Amino acid sequence: MSANNFHIILTLILLCGSCVEPFEPVLEESQEVLVISGMISDRPGRHKIKVSISSPYKEPVFQGVDFCMVTVEDQEGNMVHYSNTGEGVYVADLSDSFLEVGDAVRVQVHTPEDRLYRSSYDTILACPELDSVYYELGQQETPDPEFTRPGIQFYLDMTGTPADSRNIIWQVDETWEYWASLFGTHILWGWGNSEEFRTNTIFKCWKQAPLDYVYIGSTRSLSANEISRLPLNFVSNETDRLSVTYSLHVQQQSLSSLAYDYWKRMNDQSVESGGMYEKQPASVVGNIYNVDDPEEVVLGCFYATQLREQRLFVHNNNLFDFNVPHISCEYQPMSSIGVLGPDLFPVYLYIPGNFQPSFWGPEECFDCRVQGGKTNKPEYWESW
Repeated sequence: MSANNFHIILTLILLCGSCVEPFEPVLEESQEVLVISGMISDRPGRHKIKVSISSPYKEPVFQGVDFCMVTVEDQEGNMVHYSNTGEGVYVADLSDSFLEVGDAVRVQVHTPEDRLYRSSYDTILACPELDSVYYELGQQETPDPEFTRPGIQFYLDMTGTPADSRNIIWQVDETWEYWASLFGTHILWGWGNSEEFRTNTIFKCWKQAPLDYVYIGSTRSLSANEISRLPLNFVSNETDRLSVTYSLHVQQQSLSSLAYDYWKRMNDQSVESGGMYEKQPASVVGNIYNVDDPEEVVLGCFYATQLREQRLFVHNNNLFDFNVPHISCEYQPMSSIGVLGPDLFPVYLYIPGNFQPSFWGPEECFDCRVQGGKTNKPEYWESW
């Protein structure tokens, strides 16, 4: 099979997952099923495992389980204990010497009800090199054949050796910088209640989020362990993501056959349900089992991986051949501020002084945080 044919098949898997029927165990709506999910890698730093109870399939919410004893053990019996941070999240800070390629690990969860759950061992396989992540200007088709969305299409190239894993998952998150529209000098909290502020502290924001799906692929049917021009996400000009600087972070992970099968079924389900991270994985059985009751249905998966990653920045330095929207606001004359009711505060004022006219405007025009971002510049950020 040629690389081009592989890309076509992979794209069909990603875009037409609803054509594949995922495995779904028969669960009663009232049945509460334990869900254990997590990953451990060869990288030092913080690692996370989640323990939760499944919710009804048609009304998925995350219901974390606290006060469990969570450990990860390698094949030599070396053990790491995870701490409960609340809401079903358990974390451990690992040294750079805990795991290497070829090591096998499993998770163990002891619940407050004195039930013991384990995963099967999963072995860290060598991950192919992530050669490059790049983008091209393009057009995205829409349901209207006469209308397309301009934007940028991301791709990646990967090259592995015969000894590297043939099963891969790519998890992608995005961060973008955006700005408010107007400068101000005062916040008016209500009639007769105002304060000065520094407009530059709330003018620039950064917003970060994982993409709501993952990309999975396998080169087992190919002669070479390599992929070129794998399409990732498309960022159109219908949002402000490209208004200043946009960053795409790609994390490539090696997968065992068992982990690949789990993520393939997760991806199939996410296409049908509308999202990978917003929904509880309410119908995907992985490698977790009850030690004392193997017949109990347990959801989720724990797997081990080697990581490769790259981050790409895209700067809006007038190289796009399309317009990018930005929040559009205009200063309002002070003569019109009297129409404000009490439910419309706070508003922002621009009072330049020296007998110059003053203006006002709504909060969203002056404070970038209203759109959900934060004013803390990420440490990795690259400005232009």
